[in-house]
Amino acid sequence: MGWCSAARRRFAVLTSLALTACATPIVYGALAAGSGFGYRDTPNTDGSHTILVVAPSSAMAHEFWGRRAQELCNGPNFTKNLFRAEIPVVTASGYAVNAYNPAYGGSYTVDVYGAFHLEGYLRCGEGNPAPALVVEQTAAAAPEAPAATP
Repeated sequence: MGWCSAARRRFAVLTSLALTACATPIVYGALAAGSGFGYRDTPNTDGSHTILVVAPSSAMAHEFWGRRAQELCNGPNFTKNLFRAEIPVVTASGYAVNAYNPAYGGSYTVDVYGAFHLEGYLRCGEGNPAPALVVEQTAAAAPEAPAATP
C-alpha cells in the first residue's frame, strides 16, 4: 500500500510539472520554432502582404493579425482579406508511464486539435476614400458668354 501511494505522488508531481511547463504566456512576435505561436508575413509582387498568425485562440489570432497589419501599414489604414481560419488536426506522439508501475508504459500516437491558424491578404492605404478635389473658379477665369450679334 505504501509503494502505491508513493507512485501516485510521483505521478501527481510529474503531471503538475508538465502542466506548469505548458502554462507559459503567449508573447506577440514572429513565429518561432520553440513556441509555435506568432505571425509570419510575406510581401507579394502586387505590393500587398500575406500574413499568417498561429495562436491558441481565435480572439488572440485576430488581435495578432490586426497588430501586425498596423505595423506593416504604419497605422490603421488598411484592407484585409482573410482566406483561412482553421484549427487543423495534428498527430501527437509520446510515452505514457504506468501510474502503478513506472517500469512499464508505452508509446502512443493520437490525433488532436492544433492551434488556430488565421491567414489573409493585407493591402495598405486602402479602405478610406481619397479627399474630393475642390475646384474653384474665379471671376477672371470664368469663361465669358459670346456677345450676341444683332
